[in-house]
Formats: sequence, C-alpha cells, structure tokens
Amino acid sequence: MNCIGIIAEYNPFHKGHEHQLKELAKRYPDALRLVVMSGSFVQRGEPALFDKFTRARWALLNGAHAVIELPTVYATANAERFAAGGVRLLHRLGARALAFGTETEDASLLQKIARLSLSSTVQTACREALKKGEFYGTALRQAIITECPDAAAIVNQPNALLGLEYTKAIHQYGLAMNIIPILREGEHHSDKLASNWPSGTALRRQIRNLDALTDFPSTDNVSPYISANLQGEYKESVESGAYSDLARYYDLVLYESRKQGAAQLEALADFKEGLHQIWTSVSQKASWPEAREQLKSKRYSYARLDRMASYTVLGITRELQNEAHTEGPQYARLLGFTDEARPWLQRKEFTVPLIQKWAPFINTASGLTAELASLDQRATDIQKLCLTNPIKRQGGEDFYFTPWYIKK
Repeated sequence: MNCIGIIAEYNPFHKGHEHQLKELAKRYPDALRLVVMSGSFVQRGEPALFDKFTRARWALLNGAHAVIELPTVYATANAERFAAGGVRLLHRLGARALAFGTETEDASLLQKIARLSLSSTVQTACREALKKGEFYGTALRQAIITECPDAAAIVNQPNALLGLEYTKAIHQYGLAMNIIPILREGEHHSDKLASNWPSGTALRRQIRNLDALTDFPSTDNVSPYISANLQGEYKESVESGAYSDLARYYDLVLYESRKQGAAQLEALADFKEGLHQIWTSVSQKASWPEAREQLKSKRYSYARLDRMASYTVLGITRELQNEAHTEGPQYARLLGFTDEARPWLQRKEFTVPLIQKWAPFINTASGLTAELASLDQRATDIQKLCLTNPIKRQGGEDFYFTPWYIKK
C-alpha cells in the first residue's frame, strides 16, 4: 500500500496516537502515512485545545509523514458528514487505504455491517427512529442490530461506530480504499487518566482543571501520557497558556446567540423544528452550560447542541454545510511534511489543489472554495482568541504560517 490515510483530531496528541502511527510503520514500513486532521475546531463543537499548527508538528515528530487540514465545515459536522469529508479528501489526495482505531480488527465484519447499514431496510428503520426522537447513533445501531443481532458487540462500541461511518463512506461514494482497523487500547471517552493508555477527554480535562491551581499550570500530571520527544514542547505550551479556555468560548456562544436572533439562527446548520426560537430565549442565561441544560432533550443531545453552538460562532449555515457535503472537499491545506512525503508531493497526483501558501490561495478563491477557506480562517482566528494567555491571542496566523518541514 503506497499511501495509508488517517483521519484524526489529535486533541491533543498523546501516546495512543503515537502507538497507532508506530503500528502502521511496523506493518507497512514502505507506505506513506497521510493524516487528515481537524483544524482549529473539532467535532465535539469547540475550539481545539492547542492550535492546528502545533498539533500537526507533534504528529510529524511521531510517525506522520504529512498532515493536511480537514476543512472546518467537515470537522464540525455530525459523525456521518465528518467521516465522509475526511475519507473523500484522503481519496482525492491519493490514499488507497484508511487506518483507524477501533474495538475490533475484523475488517470483513466491519465491511459487512457497513454494507448492511446502507441497505434500504436499515435506512428506513433509522429514519423512523429519528422521527421518534432517537439520536442518530442510537437509531443506526438499533436498525443494524435488528437486521443482524451478531453486530451488537461491534456497533455498541464508540470507536467501532466511527470506523463504521468511515467504511460506509467508502462504500457510499464508491472509493477504491481498503480499511485497516487497529485495535484500540484504553478507554476513549473516559474522563480519568488510565494507567497505560490516555484518553483525550481526560487529558483536556486535566489540563483545564489545573488552571484552578495556578494561572498557567505545569504538565507534571499528564506527562506520563505524552510522547517522550514532546515533553518539552508540551510543557511550554501548557505553562505559557497556549491552550483554549472554554469559558471564553462559551461567552462567544452566548454573544452570537443573542446578537443573531431567531431569524438568523434558523438559517444555521441543524437548526430546525423551531429550536431557534427556544435557543434565542435560553441564550439570555448567564452561561452556555446553563443554557444547554435547558435545550437538552431526547432529540437534542449535548454533543449535537455543542456542534450547533459552534455553528452560531462560526456562522455555518445549513446551505453551506449541505453544499459542502454534496460537492466534497475542494482543496487540501498542507500543515507539514517530512522527507518521506517528498516523492508524494512531487508526483502531484491529487484531484484537489494542495495549498502551501494561504494568501495567494484565499485571494484568488471563488465560490464554494472561497466560502470554505474563509470559514477555516475564521475558525483559526477564533481559536486563537480563546487561548488562556492574552499574549497568545493574535490573529492572522493562517497568512504567515509556513508548512512544517521535518528533516530526517
């Protein structure tokens, strides 16, 4: 396999991610490891803990050969659209295999379940469950298990479900890509740091909770879960306050929700069923977490509400998200590469433009491409504005950043 793709957030990069990259290097030593990574905002609907440029560098120092930014419109979408955007971008960049962490390494079983999930029977049952107020993930799982009870052990696992979305996208768009499931260690969503394998959720929680102890905390409690060669950079980033403060971001959510009003909110992605009216009312609460409690229902999970909150801040409309999903990724922003990626870069076997310099690109872009690029730029500036240390909040970094080049 000449090019293996990975879809990631690295929010933040830790030893579990390093393990996946090293496992791929061991199994396929001659393959290019191409990462498509969420940029300034992540799928949970909030600014990334560390900026995209830093996270890309950390991945390159630990086994990635090239890192490409996943456009914000896909990075903040639901699991189905997130997966479709990532898979299609990788395919347009020449990846012919996709690796992902999951609770099973049975590729044939995942392929079987993916095909089943696209069947008319499962899709109809899923739509009916959604009408009754079920969350998408629950509706899909129930529909699959009804048709194939043996699939229960797989689809009830969080990482396997995302792996299933990747596999579905490959089938749905007729892409020539194999899948390489890699058994995941540890608890992906645990809010506690495990003894061996970290959880991104726990790491973010620990770093942000440390802020209560000092203005800019140390990394002593999280260092066992960070790659050895990143200890110094990680420590500097945390101790200098170069990480996002959710309290600042939550104020932006309330500000935009109050400023826009019901009519503008209704045009945003995923705002429907009259929720924009209630949203306007609860945005008068003192904090976004308090407002979110009022909005939570069987139909609207916390995760879905958080993504919708990001749409208010970023201005992601239903029309833009739908068009982006229909057309697929329009460009690939290169965040960094190593010597091993040079032949791939020189061959230029891409079906989307590969962007290394931002200013010439965005100044000449038009149509959908211009809208998506402007959204990426806006997301970068907002993520920077949310950093803990005021000195770190400068804007315009997209324009002066040069892709990392990591020499052997």
